[in-house]
Amino acid sequence: MQRIRFWATPEFLAGISSGLLLSVAGAPSPVGFLAYVALVPVLLVLFHPRNLREARPLRLKLLILSFGLSHHLSELYWLLQLDAAASMKFRWLLLPMGLILLALYMTVFDGLVFWVSSKLRNRYHEQAIWWFPIVWVVAEWIEGSGELGFPWMRLAMTQLHYVPILQVAGIFGELGVSWFVAVTNVLLAVTWLSLRGEFPRLGRAVLHRWWALVALVLLFGVALAYGVHTIRTLETPVGPGEGLRVGIIQGNVSLMDKFDPARRDSTFIPYTRLSEEAADDGARLVVWPETALPLDVLRAPRYLMILKDLVENKNIYLLTGFPEREIEADGSLLRYNSSLLMDDAGAVRARYRKMHLLPFGERMPFQSVFPFLGKLDFGQAEWDPGPERTIFEVDGYRFANLICFESIFSGPSRDAVRKGAEILVNMSNDGWFGKTLGPYQHGLMGVMRSAENRVPTVRCSNNGICFFALASGRVVDQTRLQERVFIVRTLHPNTSASPYTRWGELPLALFLLFQALTLAFVSRRPH
Repeated sequence: MQRIRFWATPEFLAGISSGLLLSVAGAPSPVGFLAYVALVPVLLVLFHPRNLREARPLRLKLLILSFGLSHHLSELYWLLQLDAAASMKFRWLLLPMGLILLALYMTVFDGLVFWVSSKLRNRYHEQAIWWFPIVWVVAEWIEGSGELGFPWMRLAMTQLHYVPILQVAGIFGELGVSWFVAVTNVLLAVTWLSLRGEFPRLGRAVLHRWWALVALVLLFGVALAYGVHTIRTLETPVGPGEGLRVGIIQGNVSLMDKFDPARRDSTFIPYTRLSEEAADDGARLVVWPETALPLDVLRAPRYLMILKDLVENKNIYLLTGFPEREIEADGSLLRYNSSLLMDDAGAVRARYRKMHLLPFGERMPFQSVFPFLGKLDFGQAEWDPGPERTIFEVDGYRFANLICFESIFSGPSRDAVRKGAEILVNMSNDGWFGKTLGPYQHGLMGVMRSAENRVPTVRCSNNGICFFALASGRVVDQTRLQERVFIVRTLHPNTSASPYTRWGELPLALFLLFQALTLAFVSRRPH
């Protein structure tokens, strides 16, 4: 028998096809609909009845590596282009190594999906395909958990341009949208098999040729009808004079200049001038990005006076990021990635210290268990985590601040809204990523927080992208990368909490449990 080279095997071809299709479908791509078929190639390799009847061996490792590496390397390639201002030693070595290690780390969770699926097919034969959406969602949940959690560009993020579909997140969260996309792939794969004469089973029943396609139409019909109704409710205009007028400042300050003490004014001059223009356009709250102030302004009287003059003269509130230092009673120094809110009288009303830090970038993980890890220096910032979430208030409107990495997680946003936040403000500094897909991927993941909690989101970044997201998750007034600009919009907070805000992942967990129990009860391996 002639030996087949690995690049000609179905596993390799399916893995590469599915991995690259998912990358092409991811935000900010306008072809997110490709995600509905992206997983079909790997599903056919895993669950094709002919493969099972003929007992064809499954090259599982090849399927995992070809899918995971093609997907994550193409999705995260921009890590190789981190700005030269990034404080990293041996960048020529660490950047490629970091990209490969991160891609391998994320591939572990893809491997979990395919490994569990292979075990299920041994038990349930081709009927194991119905378990795939459950396994995928559980793997995504595990990937986003713990101190190394990294839920970057989940399956749900392919649907950002389809705002009606996003409304599923208001009930089941981001993972619920991932389930929707995964089950769509399953139904299309089953439809393809049926058209090829391979009628799938569910329990002892043989499904009709068009069963899966009809189920798919009904699924989309219900989701779209619910989504359109929800959007109409969330985006219905309110009375004149209501709402908070917010200005976002994109200063586009060079990172080389920003952290050079001799060029410190290069930060203040463009940000103050743009803030004055935003105030003239009616902004009541002006937002600057993460570490827009490159020093602890609370210990710098001269620069603190500049901020006071700005807010007093323009009658505005200012929310800005800054690096904060605090000396403990024992003399130890704590460093926080912080934000402060200054009112129109020049008084600092409240501060927030970032709680969820980027592992390896802002803090070495597991220091609570192994303190010596904090002494390793790879150029990371080594911030200290903040103690609690702050709810700010301007003219009776309450909002919370998510700093950079925090916006890609569902938990911090839900916690903030449950504590009374009516608006989410995500500030970041994505200039390190250059003019790549990185800032778009990072910024747009915060849109899901609006869809989940049905509150507006304000996104502010030094070099872009900046935008407003309505309570429905619709993005408006988006800026371009590396332009010096401000945008102003009146936001109308939604007063009713979403089901996801009230109950979190519980509705999805109960739904998946019901689905699993049903499948376990009805699925039988045919004899």
